[in-house]
Amino acid sequence: MHINRTLVSPSLFMLLAIILPGIEAEFIQYKINSTDNKTDCFERGINIICFNKFLKPAADTLNDTSSSNFLTALWRKISSEANEASKSRHKRQATGVPVRQEVRAAPYETNFLRYAQAVQRLKNHFGVRPDMNTYDIIATIHTGGNREHRGSAFLSWHRIYLLLYEAALQAVFGPGVTTPYWDSSLDQAMGNRQARTVLFSNRYFGTPFGRVTEGFFANLPGRRIRRAINSPGGLISKNAIAAVLSRTSHSQIVRQDQSRYCWECYHASVHVWVGGDMEAGVSAAFDPIFWCHHAFVDYVWELFRRRIPNAPADYPLGFPLHPPDDQMRFSNYRYQPNPPITNREGYSNIYARLRRYAPAPSCQNQCSNSPDLFCDQNRDICISTEATSEVSGAPSAGGNVAFFASDAAVAPIDIASGMADVTTTVTALQDIRNEILQDIPAGSPLNLFTAIQIDPNTRPVSVFSA
Repeated sequence: MHINRTLVSPSLFMLLAIILPGIEAEFIQYKINSTDNKTDCFERGINIICFNKFLKPAADTLNDTSSSNFLTALWRKISSEANEASKSRHKRQATGVPVRQEVRAAPYETNFLRYAQAVQRLKNHFGVRPDMNTYDIIATIHTGGNREHRGSAFLSWHRIYLLLYEAALQAVFGPGVTTPYWDSSLDQAMGNRQARTVLFSNRYFGTPFGRVTEGFFANLPGRRIRRAINSPGGLISKNAIAAVLSRTSHSQIVRQDQSRYCWECYHASVHVWVGGDMEAGVSAAFDPIFWCHHAFVDYVWELFRRRIPNAPADYPLGFPLHPPDDQMRFSNYRYQPNPPITNREGYSNIYARLRRYAPAPSCQNQCSNSPDLFCDQNRDICISTEATSEVSGAPSAGGNVAFFASDAAVAPIDIASGMADVTTTVTALQDIRNEILQDIPAGSPLNLFTAIQIDPNTRPVSVFSA
């Protein structure tokens, strides 16, 4: 519903007169792509014309429709890219697919630093609603509801949600930015020194305990971030990843009664470990590390998809709140930006092709050339370095309902716990080597991940490599 301009006070018009030119100037200064003056927005991606079309009317109306229009625009961008990818798949394989790297992978300037700067810009962007920054609008979508958790739609819903978030980052910062994934097994391998990881230093995510007052994400507009790392829960071990990848159908990795292989359960334990906002479903997405964690969840899911036959059709049944042909639900969010996609369609290759993953750090790839990782030659795994200033224990941030705690409790402690015996990693991998991979050359060293091109029509890439 549009507001009658004759009833709007002159002061409001003055406010809009100040805001709107600033929005346009911002996007002119930071060009989205080379087609800024084209009018066929959604075939070419969001550009200046698109923002004029959706953001300017949004600021004019100053009501909930503004957020819905913006999110619909982002969805149409994703849909257009997916359609284009399906038409020119082979061409996009070489150069056109955005790549997600591990948070600490080099080069820092075009990986994590670019992501952090894009988040800052999104947090300072008030072009959709002058009373709420655009990052917070997207973060508010995540409520922790049962329609997107605790079942088969968990994987597909969060894949689409992550794409929506990245579309917003690209819209305000540029087409090359992606969300780096946080491989928490690199920190899990630190054993009882996990709380000292460089990940929670000013170089990366900043303050580990209490309100975030240091680093890139400190004191930004909108909701403030709180953490309490090393809380009960656990980071994901390589044992856990190997166990998940040893299964042969989605139904084996989404059911909480099969806890050893429940990928969502392992994911939940990390939410609890980070603590603070990450521990509660309604606040988790306000911490920028949420997206990096879910990018890793998506990465391992893609590795799994490439190991099983006909992954798009392998949608697990038996979850009343996750019916395969129901539209993905964002209805707990008051603006209800439901994209026209079903739970089952989220498993399709068309969305998987939109991102490519760089290999996770390993000793074989020099730990992604990161100065913040080192190779443990005895265990043949990469491990995070420690922050330069020692991090000690601190009281919990408190104030949140631990939505993820019950899910995390399902994960077996010997695999998911941050205090798991990391020396068993190689043994666990060897135990499932023959089951997962039969064509590995004799005598090849184990390496959990290798680069994958997300294209199911090519020969599956093994998750172990020389």
